[in-house]
Amino acid sequence: MRIAPIVRLLASITLLFSALANAASDEQVLYRYTDEQGIVVLNEMVPPEYVGKGYEILNLSGRVIEVVPPQLSPEEFEAQRRQEAQEEADRKLLKRYNSLADIESARKRKLAIVEQDMAIMHSNITSLIRQITQEEAQAARTQRGGRDVAPELLQRIADLQKEVAVLRERLKRRDEEASSIGEEFDKAAARYVEITSKS
Repeated sequence: MRIAPIVRLLASITLLFSALANAASDEQVLYRYTDEQGIVVLNEMVPPEYVGKGYEILNLSGRVIEVVPPQLSPEEFEAQRRQEAQEEADRKLLKRYNSLADIESARKRKLAIVEQDMAIMHSNITSLIRQITQEEAQAARTQRGGRDVAPELLQRIADLQKEVAVLRERLKRRDEEASSIGEEFDKAAARYVEITSKS
């Protein structure tokens, strides 16, 4: 009659130890790494000199629960960064355009805006030069008549010349912008062909 309680007590102790062992095994891990001789090592820790080479974390039953990749060299890190940037640019390109015709239409629209602005500036420069010519002719007539040219007229000519200089600088920048737009869309078209030919 006394045996039954002892058996129950032993069973309870066994269950307790089993639970503790399972809990401990869930918390404990092993590390698998490769040493300098190329031998795969299983250990309770990774020596500092091997950490940067990458390793695996396993539970006590041998299942891999995490993979820590090797650290990248500065060159590898930069190459990865460039690759990721290119992939992001490719995603945006494919999202923006459905065909080469779309790229060409976008190029024409963008260039049309710049060219229209340049045409207006050309017209304004022509108009200003005409005004300068008229003002200078008036100043020349005044001098031929033996009189001094009015300071206001000289100032007006100088102001008009400044406006022309500003417009010519703006026109130069817009012309450079038109060239860069052409190059930008040439690259987009070439990359689009390269991407879509792979798929």
